[in-house]
Amino acid sequence: MLKRLMIALMALIWVTAIAAPVAFSKDKVIRVPDNDTEMAAAIAKARSTLPEFWREMEAPGLGVESFSLKVAIPYGTNRHEHFWLTDIERRGDRISGIISNDPNDATHVVKGERYEFTEADISDWLIRRNGKMVGNETMRPLLKRMPEEQAEHYRAMYETP
Repeated sequence: MLKRLMIALMALIWVTAIAAPVAFSKDKVIRVPDNDTEMAAAIAKARSTLPEFWREMEAPGLGVESFSLKVAIPYGTNRHEHFWLTDIERRGDRISGIISNDPNDATHVVKGERYEFTEADISDWLIRRNGKMVGNETMRPLLKRMPEEQAEHYRAMYETP
């Protein structure tokens, strides 16, 4: 179900909210081919560790804050754009959050809109623990596609670089 990912810009915008201000004027969306094996593995890892996200959200440990989910929102025929959502609410099988990015292709949604989805739509998760990122597995394959200085900046934000 891997579709084009436009996550670099989305991740960078979200990271801006949790990190020291950084000039992102040169950042561009990094498009990833549907068949990218590294990204597929990152999504699989994120999905397999999703129970950790839910546990932390339900009973945050010391220093845990800033809960976000990355969700694949469909548009067109068999296409998806991935967005970070915040202010997550979960009631049984119903999950919703506030879209934190401007769309590039899925123009039927808007930044700031509450969007309802299922767990099957989740492609990644992210929390901040003691000021460091935990999760955000889909960012890792993008690091080698960035200028080294920029990639090192983001690696330093991870709890486990």
